Amino acid sequence: MGNAKYMFGSFLFATIAVGLCYFAVTVTSLEWPLYHIVTLVIGFFAVVSLLTSATCLFISTQRIAKYHSIFSALRLFVIKYHRLHLGSRRLHEMRASFEKPREAQEKLLRDIIKKNKNTDYGRRFKLGEISSLNDFREKHPLCDYEHYEDYVSRVGKGEENVMTTERVTRLVATSGTTGKSKLIPQDEYFVENMFAALEALRIQLFPELSLMQSTLKVHANGAIKRSQCGIPICAATVVDTFMVQDAGVYIPPGKGQLINSISEAFYIDLLFALRDKELGSIHVIFTPTIVDLVRFLEDNWRDLVRDLAEGSIKADLNLSPEARASLLSSLGSGDPQRAAEVQTECERGSDGIMKRLWPNMKVISTIDNAGIRMSLKKSVAKGIEIHSVWYVSSEACPIGMNFWPFDDGVPEYVLDTSTVIHEFIKEDDMDKPNPPTFFIDEVEVGQKYELVLSQQYGIYRFRFGDVVEVSGFHQNCPKVQVLYRKATLLNLVAEKVDQLVVKKAVVSALNKWREQVSLVYYCVAESILIPGSKSLHYVFFLELESMSSDKNLPNGLNDDVLGQEIEKGIYDRHSFYQNYRGTGQITAAKAHITRPGAFSELREYILSHTAATRSQFKMPVKLRAEEYAELMLQNSLN
Repeated sequence: MGNAKYMFGSFLFATIAVGLCYFAVTVTSLEWPLYHIVTLVIGFFAVVSLLTSATCLFISTQRIAKYHSIFSALRLFVIKYHRLHLGSRRLHEMRASFEKPREAQEKLLRDIIKKNKNTDYGRRFKLGEISSLNDFREKHPLCDYEHYEDYVSRVGKGEENVMTTERVTRLVATSGTTGKSKLIPQDEYFVENMFAALEALRIQLFPELSLMQSTLKVHANGAIKRSQCGIPICAATVVDTFMVQDAGVYIPPGKGQLINSISEAFYIDLLFALRDKELGSIHVIFTPTIVDLVRFLEDNWRDLVRDLAEGSIKADLNLSPEARASLLSSLGSGDPQRAAEVQTECERGSDGIMKRLWPNMKVISTIDNAGIRMSLKKSVAKGIEIHSVWYVSSEACPIGMNFWPFDDGVPEYVLDTSTVIHEFIKEDDMDKPNPPTFFIDEVEVGQKYELVLSQQYGIYRFRFGDVVEVSGFHQNCPKVQVLYRKATLLNLVAEKVDQLVVKKAVVSALNKWREQVSLVYYCVAESILIPGSKSLHYVFFLELESMSSDKNLPNGLNDDVLGQEIEKGIYDRHSFYQNYRGTGQITAAKAHITRPGAFSELREYILSHTAATRSQFKMPVKLRAEEYAELMLQNSLN
């Protein structure tokens, strides 16, 4: 992997260092006035030149995009090394807490109380009287968002010392896809440190990755609103203009991180990524976006190849003049040779295309919220590991991390005990008015719990709705698998069918046709959302993709049959559902096969009518509004 350009740079800076040392010796022998100061200055630059020479020598051993100059490569090295240092320190703090997680949680609580006890909230709820987790559990109530809404409003108006003494530079808007959007106080630099930890973990888990390889950050920037005092209100992943300088570690560069439109963002993401054959990894929030990106490539590769060859950006791409000029400057002159390579691989189809386009890519870091990781590894991402890397929410980031990227099956996350205080409510107790909670050292393997979070920005004992199962322990710290959100429970009378049961029922219903069709998306609505429904039942919508050349669905697969199979799957797996079916309070489930693209239309509708951004959007598995159900009915084949 030697690179003559950087070898020459190493030689050049070493020569400069030697020359400066010789000059320093000469100055000393001449005994000029203030010669000792002159010698120190010359010596300083000699050391800098020597370090630069060593850095160039190191870069010459690494995989790095060919378009870098010596100076841009040195800049990239400094940024990446700094982020690697920050991320490694953050990972060390996290791992150090795994051996004694209760001690780590007690310490974290003391730190939070010390910082926030004299805030308005802290004084009202007497945080200063809390000295331990047991005190915390006894003296502070369990809360939902309404408990904090007025305090967050005051923060947005510019009041200080309301919830936290920490710097609040952003009010993070939750997606709102499972309920009303919430605003969570946060500091965007805290999130940046989490991304640095992700990069450090990636290097540790995949040592064959070069430090100098680029990462494609698939990203459509969301809109930024402002509170009364000017605090940004946006999703956690949104990049503000002053953060662009830190985007140099990612593809696309600079202004490419600020594009809001998904089609324009995909185009620029791919144009700069295809330019770099040495691309080492991809970061994308959710796995379905990988599918969308590859489909976009299939539809647009001819334009991309032309722009790559010519060093241009197609004229009808909706970019501001400033963004277009900046991106063209970064793109540089065309690369016909690389364009020809890309064309050859795209003409071969999408099977294994990511590894063929980027032969040195090792990993895609993401969150597998759709359970499609293994199917991606067998199709477009053959030969690339897909790492469902962390468990996050807008309320806390991260909640846990996955240190086992090569394990198949449902991802397991070790809970982060160094930044988030965790409590657990047993699944059977979730509906009690004041349920008992358990701390990190009190949980049991195999038990299902609702998670309760507390964090440093003034959110305490917050019930944010996730239900997890403790799958084991890493050292002494629990590992969890994410099961479902409380808001997605199906509950027409009192049956409480969770999405784990629903997903298994849908998968088993399609098992007979597993060699003929694949499931693209599914969702379910309760019949109370369907105009004219005269009984209580579940209504399923499924988008299927035929594997046959004519793209027709197999004979025998229709709405009625699919509904019967899903009904059987739920009935066999849920005793309460059986009871209510037996009494006639709930009638048989129905299913509708939708036309291709129906869920894409649903996504666009939700994005245009809620606070969700594309980067944080999760396709809903339970429809919660009549207009969503109506849209899906309109898109049903029958």
